[in-house]
Amino acid sequence: MPAPGGPDAVDAHRAYTTMIEAARPFRAGTRFRALPDVRFLVDGGRIRAPGDLLPGPDDTSAEQYGARLDEELEGRGHLLLVEQPLVLDPVLWAQVRSLVTPLWERAGYPVLPVVTELALGEGNTEDDAPAHEPLHSTLLWVLHGTVTAVPRDARAGGALTAGPGDLLHRPAGRPHRLSFGSRTLALRLRVARDPRLLTAAVKDAVAGLVQERRGRDDVPYLALPPDEIPGAPVVPELARTAEEMRETTEAPGLDRVLGTAWARRVSAAGLEPAPDARPSVRLSPDDRLRPASAVVRMPLDEGDTWLWAVGGHAFSVRGALGERVVARLRRGDTPTVRQLCTVAGPGREAAVTALLEKLYTLRGVQLDGREDTA
Repeated sequence: MPAPGGPDAVDAHRAYTTMIEAARPFRAGTRFRALPDVRFLVDGGRIRAPGDLLPGPDDTSAEQYGARLDEELEGRGHLLLVEQPLVLDPVLWAQVRSLVTPLWERAGYPVLPVVTELALGEGNTEDDAPAHEPLHSTLLWVLHGTVTAVPRDARAGGALTAGPGDLLHRPAGRPHRLSFGSRTLALRLRVARDPRLLTAAVKDAVAGLVQERRGRDDVPYLALPPDEIPGAPVVPELARTAEEMRETTEAPGLDRVLGTAWARRVSAAGLEPAPDARPSVRLSPDDRLRPASAVVRMPLDEGDTWLWAVGGHAFSVRGALGERVVARLRRGDTPTVRQLCTVAGPGREAAVTALLEKLYTLRGVQLDGREDTA
């Protein structure tokens, strides 16, 4: 089906240059437990240390890189995969967020982070998901070239071929084999569907809260128990941790942590990790601003304090001042900082300016007339 936003919603060349940046440290050797992660596949398997087979600064375009690989690999199929590349480029991240937001608004926002991946290659066939572990559903946008999806179960239907601007959707539990055509570049999103991932997410949140309570306690060494124990063994340190976990799950702090994570996730359209905040600026009264991304707001402390989430980051705002400022920003024009301060009333200039500077660092607003490059 045609993808929302059309074929140019995501800048294909920008996606390729992001892949070059992600591959740079991997050209020197394999990195473990690193994000972005880079894998290089050929017919028959994965090359663990691809070195110069990865794109470098001299490969100025995907076409040039593909031509070089055709020569070096003597026509063998190949596929470069970069997992979580968007953290390297805030502009590309924002383009993908704009691409997926209409889908989430229609189907519902993902509860867990969405895994993003850029794929570049040709003549290679890849299993879209392990047959025994259907953890995710998949959305695949073709940016250049073609991708053909063939169900592993012939009863699930025939092959589908997508071209530039097309979207392929694979529901969880229906694995496909993907064949990449000539000079193909695609964006793939994996949306969690397995309930075990929900359990893991809540467990991590509880563990983080327990660790905050305990500080930097060390795990002790214990004396070896006797061969015969008259009753069930009791390990005080484990029992204390279990009790702290029970108390944490019953306390309101857990709901707040999970709610904050959800607000951040909605503001990022599920694309985590989000890019870091950009450097702050000092706004002048005559600077004109325009909204650049949605602000997700959640009440705290019976409405006296609000949690704001912007671009995958969260902070707190007291009172209703911020709501009036955001409403003014959404009118469709480009108000000055002075006009936005007027909305809040006399004597609030410093507070409004500080809020606007915070929104700028999180890419919630953009200075009018300045290209959004970071």
